[in-house]
Amino acid sequence: MSSIAQGFLGDKVGNGRGRVRLLGGLVAAGLMLELILWCLPRVDGLTVPGMTLLAIVLSASSMTILMSARARPVGGFSSLASLSLALLFISPPLLAGDITPKMQSKIDQYKKQAVAWAADPLILKAVKEANAQGPIAGLGNAKWRELKDTDPMVQAFVTNATGQLLTKWMNADAKGINKIVLSGAKSQRVGFTSMPAIYIGKGKPNFDEAMDGKVWQQGETKPDPSTNIETVQVAAPVKDGDDVIGVLLVSLSVDNLTK
Repeated sequence: MSSIAQGFLGDKVGNGRGRVRLLGGLVAAGLMLELILWCLPRVDGLTVPGMTLLAIVLSASSMTILMSARARPVGGFSSLASLSLALLFISPPLLAGDITPKMQSKIDQYKKQAVAWAADPLILKAVKEANAQGPIAGLGNAKWRELKDTDPMVQAFVTNATGQLLTKWMNADAKGINKIVLSGAKSQRVGFTSMPAIYIGKGKPNFDEAMDGKVWQQGETKPDPSTNIETVQVAAPVKDGDDVIGVLLVSLSVDNLTK
């Protein structure tokens, strides 16, 4: 123990200065362990990358503290206290966007619900009719962004039979769902609960992957581009037999997923 302490702290443990340095190192290690144990309940269910990042931050901080204690044995205590307090506030934002196992369990249930909704006969009928008509002539994403959500053209997607059905589903789980959007084969909107950021969704993974027949899920939490609510989006293909003819997107509120 004496030789290890001497090698690490760079002084003889037997003299007063060495003892202070050794004590500083032990206190630093003890407080860092206490900090880790205090943090663990707050980050329960972290993904592996999230937990790895936390470990790196804490390890680097420990080395900084011990090096400070070696250079300034007494002043190291104030440095330790300051850095430890700072970590309590710095660490959580580094993990923002992670989807925890607890959240994923709820998301999986919503994905099943999205698949069931996408198979609803009224949804299938609406998509077939929309595909027969095609996108609104001259209405691209640039023109769409110029419209306000109160514009009659936009409101028609909310008040039509499809929009009313989607709104009914959303309102039945208002804390869990903040938006539902139904799109046709050319990614044109068929109906929605609130105005999406774009009219043509082709080129976005939430449309393209679902059109390939997959149930898509956003890989991390993000603010929804139109509601600005922190969300995880999922999308299910609308199928007519074996053919994918549209996509149903559901935007899930992170606040509900974390409860």
